[in-house]
Amino acid sequence: MLKIFSDTSLLLAIGIAFISTLIQSLTGFGFAIVSTPLLLMVYDAKEVVVLLQFLSVVLDTVFVFFVKDNIDWHFLKPLLIGSVIGHPIGILIYLFVPTIGLKIFIACVILSFLFLTKIYRKQLTETSCKTGVVGCLSGILNTSTSMSGPPLIIYLTSTNRDKTSLRATCIAYFTIINYLGILAFYLAGKDFSFAIEQSIYIVPFCFIALWLGNKLFPYISQKMFNRLVFVMLLFSALYTIYSAIN
Repeated sequence: MLKIFSDTSLLLAIGIAFISTLIQSLTGFGFAIVSTPLLLMVYDAKEVVVLLQFLSVVLDTVFVFFVKDNIDWHFLKPLLIGSVIGHPIGILIYLFVPTIGLKIFIACVILSFLFLTKIYRKQLTETSCKTGVVGCLSGILNTSTSMSGPPLIIYLTSTNRDKTSLRATCIAYFTIINYLGILAFYLAGKDFSFAIEQSIYIVPFCFIALWLGNKLFPYISQKMFNRLVFVMLLFSALYTIYSAIN
């Protein structure tokens, strides 16, 4: 406990993780989208990717039990197949792209998806093929940046899913692919000691945020939910670009 108050970086990481977990518990995504650009100011970019994998596995494993009744399991199958294909590609990016390149890559990814949400307003029809492609993109981003959410969120919001189904399905998907991400890093020989050490201090505060967000979720309207999604993507795009430039 004393380490928390004596380590400024750890204090910042706990605050960032708390806010990110609260947002994820309200929307079903956003933990990595919000925390990645902020944690890049605290830790090395490649350590951030693995740390977020660990935190996400723990939190999503607990969270999925809160939303299991609203999960669309039929939708998840092609999504996960695509994700499995994308994971090795993301690992290659993670291993061979320098830290500064990884920051710029993260910034470009978020900005690109945000731009697409503004220029492409046509409602999409869900198909297995489209879902598989989205899963592949998400898998690539998961193991290269820990930010697997943007392709899936844009896809689901473009199909006008209600907030309850979107939230539950996203949580189930992230739970599974984060386990796959940990496995991929293990097979690639990544050292997990830093991520495990930091997670021990951060996770208890995330559980508090998870409980709080779940209590507040019923009071958020669909319109407010959609606005929150957009603001999160905008914030992440702008802040990540700022972080990459500096």
